[in-house]
Amino acid sequence: MWEYRIGGYPVLQKYLKDRRGRSLEDPLRYIRIATAIARTMELQREIGEIYPEVEQKALSVFHLATTSPREI
Repeated sequence: MWEYRIGGYPVLQKYLKDRRGRSLEDPLRYIRIATAIARTMELQREIGEIYPEVEQKALSVFHLATTSPREI
């Protein structure tokens, strides 16, 4: 999670780096960001697991839609 990037930047690392030398004014904000990243990573894993099946079904439907009845 520490290395999770958005727009090329490691989010958690950048958040802290931008506040170096200062106390965290709102530590709950950092916790919420970390929680959102954790959930995002979880959803990305779930999508990655089901994507091949969804892609295959979509390609099958596309193939049927672009194939003439004589070719089936």
